[in-house]
Amino acid sequence: MRVKALMKIWLITHSEELKKNSGTGRLVKETLGKECEIIVWSRIAPNEAILNLSPSDTLLIYLCENEEQRAINDSQIAKDNIIIIDGTWQQARKMYNQSPYLKKFQHHEIKDIKSLYTKRRNQKNIGLCTAEVAIHILTEYKHPAVSELSYKFTEFNQ
Repeated sequence: MRVKALMKIWLITHSEELKKNSGTGRLVKETLGKECEIIVWSRIAPNEAILNLSPSDTLLIYLCENEEQRAINDSQIAKDNIIIIDGTWQQARKMYNQSPYLKKFQHHEIKDIKSLYTKRRNQKNIGLCTAEVAIHILTEYKHPAVSELSYKFTEFNQ
């Protein structure tokens, strides 16, 4: 029996990320199946499904520019839709800055977690790869797929 979907993870993915063997977004999609959508980011043609997400039940995992964007407390992490920007830090910053529609969503910053990802040199001390972000969120939701994704990430990261 399949557990009812607790949320949907939307990976807004830079097109270059799809070409890399070191990308971890596909691990998230492989593990979550229909509970995850990979959306190729486009500056000039934003995805309609993302545009139609309700700000009241969608959370963007990204740095907060101001306090108004910040989800007030952990209980506000419990949203139906989670958006993760999938790309390098430079790509993610560009994608965020060139996608004004993302600013309407509450933001959640993942703090005080050191990345274990070894396939790429991380340009930021606070940076997590896409799979690590998803593992953190799945853990917060007590999602049944967290152990499977953690295992796949550990294997992939060796």
